[in-house]
Amino acid sequence: MANYIFVKTRKTVESTNILQALEQTCNLITPVVIKGKSQNTVEVWPDESHSFYAIQNSENIAKPEKGALIIGWLHQSASDHSDTCSPKSDGSYAIIKNTKEGASFFSDQFGSRALWYYLDDTKLIVSTSQRAVVTLKGSFNLNEETLAWYLSSGSQGPFISWDKDIKQVLPHLEYRFNVTDWYIDSTQKPGMDLPPSGSTKMSDYLELYKSQVTKSLNQIINQYPKGQVLMPLSGGLDSRLLLALSKNLDLDNNLSLVNWGAPKQKGIFDDKVAAQRVASFYKKDLLDMSLPHEIDDYDQVLDRFIESSEGRIDHFNAFADGYKMWNEFFQSGYRMIIRGDIPFTEGLDINPIQARAHQGLELFTDYANSIDFSLKKYIDLQNEYVMKRLDGESLIRWRDRLYTSWRLPIVISAFSDQISGFTESRSPMLSWSLFNLYMGLPDKDKGDKLHIKKLWQKYDRSRVSSNAVGSLRSMDSYFNNKKGQKYLLDKLALLIEDKYLSSSLVESVHEVLSKQEFLSLEKQHSAVSKKALVSQKIQTLLSNHLPALPKAYLKSKRSKKLSVITIAYRMVLAEKVITMYESDAKSIKGSV
Repeated sequence: MANYIFVKTRKTVESTNILQALEQTCNLITPVVIKGKSQNTVEVWPDESHSFYAIQNSENIAKPEKGALIIGWLHQSASDHSDTCSPKSDGSYAIIKNTKEGASFFSDQFGSRALWYYLDDTKLIVSTSQRAVVTLKGSFNLNEETLAWYLSSGSQGPFISWDKDIKQVLPHLEYRFNVTDWYIDSTQKPGMDLPPSGSTKMSDYLELYKSQVTKSLNQIINQYPKGQVLMPLSGGLDSRLLLALSKNLDLDNNLSLVNWGAPKQKGIFDDKVAAQRVASFYKKDLLDMSLPHEIDDYDQVLDRFIESSEGRIDHFNAFADGYKMWNEFFQSGYRMIIRGDIPFTEGLDINPIQARAHQGLELFTDYANSIDFSLKKYIDLQNEYVMKRLDGESLIRWRDRLYTSWRLPIVISAFSDQISGFTESRSPMLSWSLFNLYMGLPDKDKGDKLHIKKLWQKYDRSRVSSNAVGSLRSMDSYFNNKKGQKYLLDKLALLIEDKYLSSSLVESVHEVLSKQEFLSLEKQHSAVSKKALVSQKIQTLLSNHLPALPKAYLKSKRSKKLSVITIAYRMVLAEKVITMYESDAKSIKGSV
């Protein structure tokens, strides 16, 4: 998706100055590998002289219509403006509505399109980019709690920003801004209550699910000319169901299939192998993109990742090539990625520690080895959030509620942000109406994405196994060698005098890391391949024979430890994030 910015000023201002600042901001947040190659839209809001908007990388992007800027997409049934711009609309979107008297803004019910806002005495800023807000307000007020969460979990934490003054839009609320009072209020969205289990029949749901996802695919794919839509394909059920349904509609000729990852040794059935076999069965070409096994220039890769991800999550492993692959997609004319994001997850959690790990929001105190590092300052900074089961709530409903309330808006939505400067993305299976009906299924029919598995078995004729192992390398593995160790140790040595990271934490991590022994790259590759083989066998065995509850119980007995490599590279990333925001705040002379 593109990046969007909305500004409303309290007093009449010189529009030229605002528009110039917006253009500079768009250029700043454009990924470095496509700077000067993409176009931006920067304009005064129609019929409202106090309001302005900008769209970075705006090719094929709709401008405000009937007083609303729609970010993302709405299901066809809600695409006429009588329903559009309603907090009850279905789809994956964020919406900004504007009038002379005020404004309102909200995301979809999952928060799959993150919005951030800032209000002071002179202006309101709403944007999909935290960097844009910091740049336009002209200051950066570090939120140390976010730093603590980033170090412990690799995410910004529970609905907080790197800047204390910037707020994330909460998925269950609609925000209303009143110009007269110069005040933002929020109200609960209608239709957020979930139905009881047993109110939906699986037979009805399967047909409805297939029908709505098919309609969404038709809507999305036909919006773009042939050669502009990419569909990532892996060994998982989600992407393969989307391909099978597209094939069923004769839409697959308008799609280009792609898979990316680090190739493994022969004999490993991973996502890349599975994608090749599926594409071959359907007689489709596959863009088989290879990510490097090792990083040549750590600073280049991490700097580009931070600039695009804005510090929301630490998952740089899909961009270990420094965004060269995404630059290639952009240069080749691809303008839309169809993603298999879903509001359904797998497995069960027995306790809050497991639940937090499942959501990607681990506290430092969740780690059994937290005493290995000097963490007291950061433990004290973290505010524990409510993740308890409700009275009478089954483990499955608890799992599904937490996933949509926390992981989707905080982590999954960040995956789209990592590529937002390059291309739009659509997730046809992200539908609140379908999730609502899903929650009405009996718990026995939810399983591990059971409805998707049933549809996949019916429509995917390739019969390629779904038990492929992932083809992305772990973040740790890129540093788990002498070259990576030296890079981290050198960076940590420079951070001992850092004003934001405590010297005691830096020194404790440096000490532990310096004693770590590493395999050679050759032995490491061999170990990874052997581990993948063992993992694949265990995964197949457990999947076929062990029920979910015993699996969760066994998992709950394993203590969770924080790798010294993980906290070390997160500290390096965090320093880069903070430095970036400080630089952004000074990039335009005077705030808007």
